[in-house]
Amino acid sequence: MKRIEEITRIKKDQRLAVFFMLVLIMGMGILMLGPEDSKFNASCARCYFCVDRCPAEAINLDGHGYPIINKSKCLAWNEKKNEFMWDKCGLCLRGCPTKVIALVNDPEEREIKTVN
Repeated sequence: MKRIEEITRIKKDQRLAVFFMLVLIMGMGILMLGPEDSKFNASCARCYFCVDRCPAEAINLDGHGYPIINKSKCLAWNEKKNEFMWDKCGLCLRGCPTKVIALVNDPEEREIKTVN
């Protein structure tokens, strides 16, 4: 009976250690994001698929290597509606592994991640 209790305690300790490691990793990730960072930056894999795929060369990189969209060059930008219409082009969005490009239709994210 003592052997079963010992094994159970060891397994419980291992699960607890894994849980704390996950919490530690997630906490470190949150601490590494500064107040100027956005949901876009937190989700972007920085694979640069969008930069390579854009036919209008409307996507460049900021100083930290994150994509910035030039609205005046982007084929999906609709000035009248003040939003991106991804059905017009959207090649950058279709290949994005995290679909993070869609976040630029959020006004706060658009302010940070686009230029005129």
